[in-house]
Amino acid sequence: MATNNKKALFWTSYSDLMTSLFFAVLVLFVVVVVAMGAVNRQVQEAKEKLEKALIDANATNEQLNQILRLQDQFNTLTTSSSLKYDEQKRMFYAKDFVGIEIFEPNKDIIKDEYVETVNRVGKDIKELIESLKANNKDFKYQLVIEGTAAIPYRELKAGRFNPDNVGMYELSYRRALALYNKWKHLNFRESNTEIIIAGSGFNGINRDKIVEDNNKRFVIQIIPKIEKPAENKKK
Repeated sequence: MATNNKKALFWTSYSDLMTSLFFAVLVLFVVVVVAMGAVNRQVQEAKEKLEKALIDANATNEQLNQILRLQDQFNTLTTSSSLKYDEQKRMFYAKDFVGIEIFEPNKDIIKDEYVETVNRVGKDIKELIESLKANNKDFKYQLVIEGTAAIPYRELKAGRFNPDNVGMYELSYRRALALYNKWKHLNFRESNTEIIIAGSGFNGINRDKIVEDNNKRFVIQIIPKIEKPAENKKK
């Protein structure tokens, strides 16, 4: 009888042990499946990120090539216009206004003798933007109209000028705005163009550092803003 009880106890313990092992293996299996699912998701996410990075890289390279081609277009399109493109400073200026003060002294009023030329410059800017728009479908532009001021000779020679002269900042800005008001009817914005009016006074990276009087001028910058090609947007 005792022997039978021992056998029954053995098999009961053995059964409990096997059941416990079964549940342990089952739990381990579930954990592994869940973990593998998480790993697969991470792999898929990493793959998608890599694919997107490759697409963006290709788009960026194409955009860079477009910008490089744009510089050539600037030179070609301004050959027969009133504008001159400065490749080093990447800006335009009016050929006929170099070293000429087209405004009344200390005012933002354009002198009568220069109004016709100012109007022609505006039309040439419009034609330039329209040509760029036709040749570069994925581009938008920022058109910067920047007024600059020449430092008076005596102040420059004596080194007594204030480079942050607030009055000159304000005057050069008002002069740039006066030019835009002359060109407003040309509606640059319809050519995917944002307008920025600026006045740099005695400062600015676009200054002529050799002939100070040449800074009695305005400069034009056309800055491309590239959108991704449509096929990349869909992805």
